[in-house]
Amino acid sequence: MITQSTWDLMQIVRVAMLVCFLPGLLYRIWRIVRYPTSVPAVAVTVFGVSVWIWFVVYTDWVWDALPASARAVSVAGWPAITIAACLQIFVVGISGDASPERVRRGLWITMAGAAIALTVVFIAMSYSEVVPRADDVLATANAMYAGTDRGALVAVVVSSGYMVLVALQLAWVGSRNADRTPVGVGLGLLAAASAFQVVASICGGMWSPLSRGEGFIGGAVGRWLQTWPGCIAAGLIVAGFLWPPIMLRVQARRELRRLGPLHDALAGMFPGLFPPVESRIRSSDLVFEWTTHVQDGLTLLAQSRRVPLVADLPLPKSGSERTRDVVNWLVGEDAPGFSCEWLRPPEGMSEGPWVLEIADAYRERQEGLEAPASLSGMPSTLRK
Repeated sequence: MITQSTWDLMQIVRVAMLVCFLPGLLYRIWRIVRYPTSVPAVAVTVFGVSVWIWFVVYTDWVWDALPASARAVSVAGWPAITIAACLQIFVVGISGDASPERVRRGLWITMAGAAIALTVVFIAMSYSEVVPRADDVLATANAMYAGTDRGALVAVVVSSGYMVLVALQLAWVGSRNADRTPVGVGLGLLAAASAFQVVASICGGMWSPLSRGEGFIGGAVGRWLQTWPGCIAAGLIVAGFLWPPIMLRVQARRELRRLGPLHDALAGMFPGLFPPVESRIRSSDLVFEWTTHVQDGLTLLAQSRRVPLVADLPLPKSGSERTRDVVNWLVGEDAPGFSCEWLRPPEGMSEGPWVLEIADAYRERQEGLEAPASLSGMPSTLRK
């Protein structure tokens, strides 16, 4: 049973989280409206909106204005089932090896499962005798999880069981796809959060009401297992959802700064080559566009300088040597045996990292000159 002092502390934390997460939630909604998006991104945003509304419902001044049936259903399961459904849609959406038909089928199955669970909760709460008469949110929560009301017991166990199944699925998918990339780290955090949520849902949402809070689950350790794993899971879920977009944006901005000097130099030489940048474009997509622009610019520069397609001399085996020779050619310095083959990435390297290496070397070369070298083909002799 939740004490009044604990509930008062939870109220303070709840209001603080409502205020802190509102800007981030509005930003996510703005991004979905402004930019092309994906199923996982929509699921994450709906998840955040559901959690925020759940917190609003549990504040005292909102709770007092709700009818008794809405209070009972709020405590029984609609927030947990809705949030779990968003998590499951996220899991379906990130399945990269799934076909579009399989993804659509998974979405329909998820929505059907959530609808069935919500229907069971509504029917069970219609037979509850204790919960609708509770005066405040603390009394309602204690009545729900006391295990003495059969309708409330069925609703709590069903919603908690649904959450456990979704958490297990998310833990499996997250652990399989976790790596050092921003998305992989986010999935790893979500997998860890799911493990904690399984403990919280089983102990607090199933074991406690079924045993009526007696025995081990009613002791100090049992109460700890009902509360702290859920708090840890909530923090990890927020971190898991926020980490990928934040880190991807930071990484994209860093790569744009790396590409900037070479991209601007080529744009100055070929003004009509690069189309205007769309206002509704993500930073990661802009990196891809700039990389393509640089590749096209290097090709046109090679054509304007009548660079042969194939050279008689063998290509440098080292990627750093080839990068140095490409930059020498860019600024008009001597690069014996240079050909268009030198502009292609070395074996084992893709186009994106290769263009970034050239851009880094070009920027470092420009920083080492008293006057920036042009790409006109004139040799650069002014060095620091």
